[in-house]
Amino acid sequence: MNVLKITFKSIRRRFPQIWKAALTTLVAVFFVTAVLIFQENMYQWQMSSNKSRFGDWFICERSKKEANEILSTHNYLCEPVSAKSSVKLYDSEWNETKLHIGSMTDDFIKQGRLKLDEGRMPQNNDEIAMDWNTLLKLGYAGELGQKITIYYYRADNINYESDQRIETYTLVGIFQNYTNIWQNGKMIPGAVVTDEKLNDFDYKIDNLYLYGFRDSIRTSDYANVYKKIKEDIRCETVYNAAVYDYSPWKSATVYMYMYIVVMVIGILALSYQLIEYRNTRRKPYDMFRRMGMTKAGVRKMYVTENAFILIPAGIIGVLLALAAGHMAGQVLEVKSGYEFYRVNTEVIIKSAGSVVIAVIIEELSGLISNIHFYKKKPDSKKRSGRPVTVKNNKSRMNRHNLVRTVSSRFIKKDGALMVVGIRLFALCICVVIIFSVLKIQNAFTEYKNNDSLPDIFGYIDRTEDKDQLYMKYWYYLENYNNLPMKPSMYSESRESRMDKLEDTAKLRKRYNIHFDELKELVEEGKMWDSNNAVKINNTDSIGRESAQIQISRSGYLKNPNNNIIEGFSREFLDQLMEVNGIQSVSYSVFESERTWFWDNQDYEKMQTFAFHPVNYHYNKQHIDDYGDRYMFSTEYTEPTKELYSKLEKYIDKEYVDYEAFKEGKQVVLFLRNLPEGGYDDTINAGDTLYYNYYRVDENTYDDKSNIIDPSYFSIFPYDDAYNKYLSDYDNTHGFDPDNKLMEKLEIDYDACVSPQVAAVVRVTDEVIDDFNGIIPAFGYYTSIASINLAQQAVDRQKDVMERLIGDELSGDMDFELCYNQISINYDLASTFSATNNKIGVYFNNNDISYGSNVDIKNTYRTQLINSILQYGITIIAMIVMQLLIMAIVIRNRINRRKEEMQLLHSLGMRRGKIVSVCMIEALRESVWCVITMPLLLLMELMMFTGFVRKL
Repeated sequence: MNVLKITFKSIRRRFPQIWKAALTTLVAVFFVTAVLIFQENMYQWQMSSNKSRFGDWFICERSKKEANEILSTHNYLCEPVSAKSSVKLYDSEWNETKLHIGSMTDDFIKQGRLKLDEGRMPQNNDEIAMDWNTLLKLGYAGELGQKITIYYYRADNINYESDQRIETYTLVGIFQNYTNIWQNGKMIPGAVVTDEKLNDFDYKIDNLYLYGFRDSIRTSDYANVYKKIKEDIRCETVYNAAVYDYSPWKSATVYMYMYIVVMVIGILALSYQLIEYRNTRRKPYDMFRRMGMTKAGVRKMYVTENAFILIPAGIIGVLLALAAGHMAGQVLEVKSGYEFYRVNTEVIIKSAGSVVIAVIIEELSGLISNIHFYKKKPDSKKRSGRPVTVKNNKSRMNRHNLVRTVSSRFIKKDGALMVVGIRLFALCICVVIIFSVLKIQNAFTEYKNNDSLPDIFGYIDRTEDKDQLYMKYWYYLENYNNLPMKPSMYSESRESRMDKLEDTAKLRKRYNIHFDELKELVEEGKMWDSNNAVKINNTDSIGRESAQIQISRSGYLKNPNNNIIEGFSREFLDQLMEVNGIQSVSYSVFESERTWFWDNQDYEKMQTFAFHPVNYHYNKQHIDDYGDRYMFSTEYTEPTKELYSKLEKYIDKEYVDYEAFKEGKQVVLFLRNLPEGGYDDTINAGDTLYYNYYRVDENTYDDKSNIIDPSYFSIFPYDDAYNKYLSDYDNTHGFDPDNKLMEKLEIDYDACVSPQVAAVVRVTDEVIDDFNGIIPAFGYYTSIASINLAQQAVDRQKDVMERLIGDELSGDMDFELCYNQISINYDLASTFSATNNKIGVYFNNNDISYGSNVDIKNTYRTQLINSILQYGITIIAMIVMQLLIMAIVIRNRINRRKEEMQLLHSLGMRRGKIVSVCMIEALRESVWCVITMPLLLLMELMMFTGFVRKL
């Protein structure tokens, strides 16, 4: 008997059944392979996302020579690609932009993943391409074809106006930003010309080399690799920490769990279809056995048929998964704009291994047990000849209880073990699903409970800004009115008004006088001595002084460098919002350029002599911690009740007033220890804190020598526009020290806004933790206030400026409240998108100091993601497993009851009634897992309906 010939003939006749089994095998193998492809490309996607923003390079070298030989031949590094950087760019007012002109090779552009948003690369010497940041820095809107004027110094001779050069180019290409995004962005030329044109500049040229890291090499500590390479070379290099210090999300536990679950489901699916197929072949196998085929022949026939089902389906399943993965990867690459998809041999080997394992398990189970799930039990007792008495009771079958009674008899026939087993199985499935849902819910609750802090928060913190702090005040001059103006040339005593002014000013003894009182004295004509002093009685006067602290010469202070009318540009925010993984962004205002005063202010207790000694012997060395503190700073934020509940912890009950805080009438003040120890005790809860105006103009003295020189004025923060106004005004008007005198005095000595101090709090670690993400930096004196107070200060400043110039503010002189502080919350996608890494580098390149809570929050974020994946897969696996196992049970149940159902149908029971008989049992079983109940009922209804239709 030719077993193979019979087998192949049988396969041809039963091709529809074989195709059904093969299709299930294909789907199972497809999903196993898909999971493996996902695991591999998840890592590649995260790394490529980072490289698309920061460049696909490991080291950037800058040199005037050829590429470093050690770097070029290093086993870990790719061959270098090159660019050239040369001329420093200046704006139209000859301010340095820290950007350069250069040229790039095509390989450099490809390695750096630089992309043209519009246009093309320069081809002629009068053409130029720029990135958006360079265009905006130079004041251009960025339209192809427009003329770009370049300002630079010949040979970098910035001290000679004769070496200033101006050239014009046509804009032919616009790159996506990189000069303000890359870690060494300003080193890379932001304006690109042809090589020929670059050589025409009378300027030094630096060569830039990018070295990629070989994909075949992976390590968990790239920084250490760079450190070891750096030890062997002597050249200027930059390490691409933005890419290689980032740790992509991965979880070996979750990946292995996914793999095992999909494998189990795949084996179950294969078993179901092969069992289904074998059941249909049981009679033919028995027939061949009775016809003389040996057991070995039957097994050979069985193995051959299964091999015909499994092997082609497995191969096609792997190939389809690879093709589908490739197509999905291509779509995602086009959508994301960068390449990442790849499949290595490990994926294919694991996929093939999965198929082999599934086949071996299924074949062994089939060969050993021959898949006999249920066997009819023979009657153990012989029938007696005595008649059987049938009790006439209410349980007798009738037309009303026919369906229910037949169903109950079918159930009893299966036996108690089968009935209990199926119900316990459903209950276990239900418990596992509920447990998994609760685990996901718990992880989500922990994530939300720890989501109050921002992931990252920062504020504009320019390294170079104001280097002087002016605290204007009046001091008491006893017997001043009776002294001569100048000392006698024959007298050595210091008995003159000039001596009195100089000696008293050195003491820094503040005389507290409210502006209303001062205004009244000035209006009465009591201001005298070239507007230096104001008479308060017949013998005494008060003199005015500016306690100037040279911050650049003090190691105890940080430069005041932020205010409420200069903030983030629209371009900065637009670029920021292109980063993936941002859930929400909130803005506030941080200020350090404004000075304060209060009624009992004492410059000696403030230790101003430590900051700025009278003898000018400064401590210029930066003092850790102290040197990083502002003198005065204010955090203006949204006045939420949640915030005020934190503040209430520090406010005495008599001063608790949320509405006052919300309206800008109340602030909370924080004090830090002073350089020589101790805290300022001259301000207390209930006192009024007076905020000075931004300093505008102090030339109210009878001295015209300083009116033309704009550098004399320390204008905060709109100096360029106001200085231009002063120059224009001086050209058309004569100097008059009394012109707008009252407005100038108001700016110098009146309060712009004057909130009440609700509490004075000494800064501790607990305070810093309480206001983490809210107050970015605690200075010596730091207040927290409503954003409404900032708006009031802007309105008052605009009002006094309009009165000062006698006209409405317009053009460059106009200003509004601007946000300069930002807080960002990430979503779950940030775990895969290197969001914190990208934003951190972007902040560094845009003079933004920032703090981050991302490490703490990522613990809960990663825990939530792992729970969603792990327990979500468990839920899906339980549902699929129950459906597959119940499908096997139902199929075998149908086979066992086939004759009984045919008998019922022949006796006149309609098909619908037969389906109802089956579904009553299904309903009783599925209620033990209400979660999957709808799916089970639907599946069983389809199976029973399909069978009954064939009766």
